[in-house]
Amino acid sequence: MRHHGYKLTRWADEWVVTCRTRAEAQNALVRAVKILDQLGVTLNRVKTRIVHIAQGFEFLGYKIQRGRGTFRLARKRIQSRLNRHHLYAIPTQKSVDRFKDRIRALTRRKVPLRLGPMIEMINPIIRGWGTYYCRSHVRKRFHQLDGWIIQRLWSHRAKRWRNAMWKEYPTKRLRTEFKLVGLVSLIPSIPIAKALS
Repeated sequence: MRHHGYKLTRWADEWVVTCRTRAEAQNALVRAVKILDQLGVTLNRVKTRIVHIAQGFEFLGYKIQRGRGTFRLARKRIQSRLNRHHLYAIPTQKSVDRFKDRIRALTRRKVPLRLGPMIEMINPIIRGWGTYYCRSHVRKRFHQLDGWIIQRLWSHRAKRWRNAMWKEYPTKRLRTEFKLVGLVSLIPSIPIAKALS
C-alpha cells in the first residue's frame, strides 16, 4: 500500500489508510482487497468502512476525530507539537465500559477484602489502562473516573453507595497512605503535585 503512495498505519491485523478524497479512499479499498486476496486473506466487511475525519473512527481502542474548534490551551502550555488539524483521540466508550467493569467486579461490596489489599489489587489495572491512554485527550475523562473509583471504594467500605466514608478516608489519605493510583497523575503534562490534590 505504501509502495502505491498510500499512508498506512498498521498494528497487527488492524490498519487505517488515510486519503485526501473519497475517490482516493475507494481506490485504496479496491487495491487493498486485491492485495489481501493475493495473500489468501479476506477483508472484514463489517469493520471496514470509509469515513470522513469529522465523523471519526475507532482504532486500537481510540476514537480519533477532528474537533469543532481550536484547542483552548495557550501555546506555551502545550508540551507536544501543536496539532494543526485539530485532531483528538479519546478512549472508546467500549474501552471505558470494560475498564469500569473490571474495577466494579473487584470492588463489589461482597468482596471480602480490607481497603489496603483491595487498592493493591486494582492499582495495576488503573496504571495499565491509564498508561495506555495517558497521552490522548483524557484529562476530563480521567478526572471523572478517578472520582468514580474513589466512590466505589467508599461504597465497598460502608456497604452502601451514599455514605460518609469521605470523612474517614478522604481522597488525600487514599492517595498518600494507601497509595491509590490516580489516572490524572499518569498524564505526563500534569505536574504530580497538582494531580495528587
